Amino acid sequence: MEQKSAGRGFLILSIAGIAGKLLSAIYVPLLTAVLGDAGYGIYVAGYDIFVFLIAVTSLGAQPAVTKVVTELRAMGNHKDALRAMKLSIKYLAIISIAIAGIFMLLAFPISKLIYREQSAWTFVFLGPAIIFAAILAAFRGYMQGVEEMESLAISQIIEQLINVVLSLIFAALLISVTNKLEWGSAGGTVGTSLGAVVAIIYILYIYNKKNFKEEAELNHDPSRKRVSDKRIVKKLFMYALPITLVAAVQNFAGVIDSITLARSLTSAGFDESKINSLTSVLSYYKTLIYVPLAIVTALGTSIFPKIIQAFVYKNKKELKQQTSYSFRMMYIIVIPATFGLAILSKEIYSFLFPSATATGYTLLMYGSTLLIFMSITTIQNVILQGINKLYLIIVSASLGLLAKIIINIVLVSIPSVNIMGAVVGTFVSFIIPTIINHRKIKQFFKVNIPIVKQAIVPTICSLLMSIGILVAKFPIIKASEALGGGRIIMAIVTLILIAVGGIIYLYTMIYFGGIRRKDLDLISPKLFKFLPRRLRKELI
Repeated sequence: MEQKSAGRGFLILSIAGIAGKLLSAIYVPLLTAVLGDAGYGIYVAGYDIFVFLIAVTSLGAQPAVTKVVTELRAMGNHKDALRAMKLSIKYLAIISIAIAGIFMLLAFPISKLIYREQSAWTFVFLGPAIIFAAILAAFRGYMQGVEEMESLAISQIIEQLINVVLSLIFAALLISVTNKLEWGSAGGTVGTSLGAVVAIIYILYIYNKKNFKEEAELNHDPSRKRVSDKRIVKKLFMYALPITLVAAVQNFAGVIDSITLARSLTSAGFDESKINSLTSVLSYYKTLIYVPLAIVTALGTSIFPKIIQAFVYKNKKELKQQTSYSFRMMYIIVIPATFGLAILSKEIYSFLFPSATATGYTLLMYGSTLLIFMSITTIQNVILQGINKLYLIIVSASLGLLAKIIINIVLVSIPSVNIMGAVVGTFVSFIIPTIINHRKIKQFFKVNIPIVKQAIVPTICSLLMSIGILVAKFPIIKASEALGGGRIIMAIVTLILIAVGGIIYLYTMIYFGGIRRKDLDLISPKLFKFLPRRLRKELI
């Protein structure tokens, strides 16, 4: 029953995650159309620093709150779990206000330091978003802890939708009024704050509607002694600190790119306009990579409370099952996505980012393999967080980060390599923790976690899918050229090829036993009914 709940949660969060990342993928070319490649490069440079600060204030907060809430509820302390959320909001608000204030005051010196003076106003405009994102993280941590995945998912979609719409409006408005790229870039961040505010309002509405306070009082075990505020806060910080450090280390890669790219590309002989343009191309690549990664993040979010519960109850059998399930589901999603992005890189770029097609699709074609290691590390981190191996994640991620710094400095400075060096650096920065974390998980469970074995069937089916796409690609592309080409035609072509690949992958996975009836039932029993009769026979 527990795993079924995790499967449903995974489905709901996957839909939300994909919707959010697709909105981002649509947002990027629209914002580029407003600002141009150079203007978008200014925006990206500012946003990378902001993402790091969000990691420091929020990304560690949500899993920490989830962990404390889940543990307290597992022990029958439902009222204390609710109080944990309220305390986290209070302290996160104080911390985030301090960080946002410092960030806004130092916006101009920071922009000079990283050779991005035009990004200063972007920093200033992003300051309030740090505060709202932190408060939102506390609410979402509680929602995740009580496994209210549907509300969590809707809040994510609302936040992203508001962000995209308002950011585009303010970017266009400010650039038309000022005729300056730096102000247009700053306007492109307004929706970030307002999206978080609207998401908070929605969660407060759900909180009152579902009466979580009454639910906590009804389910609270009266025999349980009240946990003091001091102890709850101590637990929150005890979990939040290492998780925050992990998030900070992992997201510092974006800061490294912001700092090293400008310097290294300058030494390689590129001017400011070309540097901003190449920064934009790298950002486009990251945007596309993060679309399928959103499903993996959703998977991690859905299994995290289950991992914690199993660890609290010392149920190693359940831990192993959840671990095996998460890796298998991750491979089923990620491996075909990797092959698909590589094969359809040119078509995707021609539709979304026509100005960056040449450099961009080459980057995506070779860099798509990064997705596999990013996904493995994501699931590993969820498991290690759940079993309290937090500092191991910090060590492994830090070693990966150190490797990235060195590779970025060396490779990006080579004119013929340029931004591909940043991708290579990121690739190595994920391989290192993947190896270290795997050894530790294997040691903890005292059993071999078949992360290679579980990848075999999805890889075979993805290869067959790739062959099918390549066979279908030639006549479909020729037909599109006869129709005159253009972005709309290219969009249709891309969708057709994705559909062809998806059908082949689904059929072959079911035929070779990569997807089982149980897998569909864990997500929703209704999914089985939507399959063609022939496939249903294969699953029985």
